[in-house]
Amino acid sequence: MKKRHKIVWSILRAPVGLFLKLKFGYKYEVAKDLPDNYIVLSNHVTDWDPVFVGVSFKKNMYLVGSEHISRWKFAYKFLKWGFEPILRPKGALASATVMDIIRHCRKGKNVCLFAEGARSWDGITNPIAPATAKLIQSAKCGLVTYKLTGGYFVSPMWSKSLRKGKISGKVQSIYTAEELSKLSTDEIYNIITSDLYEDAYARQAEDPQRYKGANLAEGLEKLLFICPECGAYETIYAKGNTVSCSKCKMSFNYTEYGMLENSKFKTVKELSDWQKSVIEKDAEAGREYFTENVSVRTVKNHVETQLSTGRLSMTKDNLVCGSVIIPVEEISDLAMHGQNALVFSSGKDYYEAITPENTNALKFMLYYKALIQKTTEAVN
Repeated sequence: MKKRHKIVWSILRAPVGLFLKLKFGYKYEVAKDLPDNYIVLSNHVTDWDPVFVGVSFKKNMYLVGSEHISRWKFAYKFLKWGFEPILRPKGALASATVMDIIRHCRKGKNVCLFAEGARSWDGITNPIAPATAKLIQSAKCGLVTYKLTGGYFVSPMWSKSLRKGKISGKVQSIYTAEELSKLSTDEIYNIITSDLYEDAYARQAEDPQRYKGANLAEGLEKLLFICPECGAYETIYAKGNTVSCSKCKMSFNYTEYGMLENSKFKTVKELSDWQKSVIEKDAEAGREYFTENVSVRTVKNHVETQLSTGRLSMTKDNLVCGSVIIPVEEISDLAMHGQNALVFSSGKDYYEAITPENTNALKFMLYYKALIQKTTEAVN
């Protein structure tokens, strides 16, 4: 463990904590009575989560982050020097990352990772891979589960802006290495999923909180691309606090409480669930999903190589962009970082597709997941 990592952590922790309190009104509890070394697992709701979690821990941790941060050039130089994050390529098998985490833990270092692997788009904790429990077993160290609440309404994944409202973080549970050694993989997995599960809308229904800000609805077209009224595709646009359809003129409002007004759906979660049901039918029928002016590249050793630019198309058979043609069955995983970048792997190749700012990229990931679910159900 490099001494400078401890020094940087100890110097920055207090001023960063103050900054978070002033900017977000963030409230957190300092973690106490921790094992000698441990893995921290947290849910994932904002881009600020690493610092939201980090300020609760006096001892430095090595955070697991998406591979794409290594391409931030100047910012990553500081991150690597001061914190040396463990990189994980989204949309690809993470066996090298798992081994890196285990090596850190067995050297007595503490590691923090966000178990979902990606931020929630609808306020509900994303599915957590069962392999996470196997990782905890293999690391042979303590486990600390950490829960962030309110973050989804402060910074929705689909949003362009931050809002001011109640947000907090605290340790959920602490498990020693000895306690974990007596549990099965399934029991550890149940602990993780139970401790980290968060339903932002259920919490809001129990204790309504205001999340103030400007242009609250803007960005919702990053999630919603099918009109819930007329069923048209790519006709949704948001301005101010209002979401509308350019075809049928349907409109509804997004309120300071994160609820929908003048809509048959009360929440973004309900709207998202409806859209997923439509996507599942599209996947079954083999409908083509597409977006123009997409840039596709390969990424190897954190270096990008441009492959093609043009129309990105996905059907139940292939993902196509110019000269790039990849059978869907050969894609081992497909994920996103940010609102417009798709990342996926096929064989030994790792790809990134950047969609235009004013388009919906999420539809490709949801379509892919619907296809995978359909394939899994067919096999079972």
